[in-house]
Amino acid sequence: MITYNNAKLIISSGNYEYETMATMLDMFVMRKRITAAQYNELMNMMDTQQEAQA
Repeated sequence: MITYNNAKLIISSGNYEYETMATMLDMFVMRKRITAAQYNELMNMMDTQQEAQA
C-alpha cells in the first residue's frame, strides 16, 4: 500500500516523466508491490494528465 500511495502522490503532483513512471509502475505490478487495479488507476491518472497537457 505504501508503494501505491507514494506513486499516487508523485503522479498527483505532476512531477514525473511519463515513460519513467510507466516503467516503474510496470515493475511494481510485476513484483506484486501494487495490484493490477492500482496499476490501472495510476496509469489512467497519468494518461488523463498527459491528455490535459496536449
